Amino acid sequence: MVQEALNAFDRTPGLTVRERDELKTLFLTRLTRMTGLIEAPSSRDFADSLLDERRANVHTQLLARISGVQPKDIPIVVLAFEHRDREPTVVTNDTDFAAFTPAEHNLSKLALEYVD
Repeated sequence: MVQEALNAFDRTPGLTVRERDELKTLFLTRLTRMTGLIEAPSSRDFADSLLDERRANVHTQLLARISGVQPKDIPIVVLAFEHRDREPTVVTNDTDFAAFTPAEHNLSKLALEYVD
């Protein structure tokens, strides 16, 4: 998931190489300072396969419809919910996903933060 975020910086139009590098550094610095960070599985193929299965799951589709969150983002919400006792903050550069307000869905221990 970290690599996916770094790749998103590369796809961001209008950034100079220096700005892109600075943003990546700030992002990685913030990640290293977070406590309780949960890392994705190390085998990308395995993780992608599981994620594709989970996104197609009827439960995922139902949660997406109820919450208004895209099915691709539901596994992230579920993972955060599984760790709700740690009051996780999901950091995203996806404006649609960032519009989701967990508290409106009785998920007050979860938070989303948009990073540009």
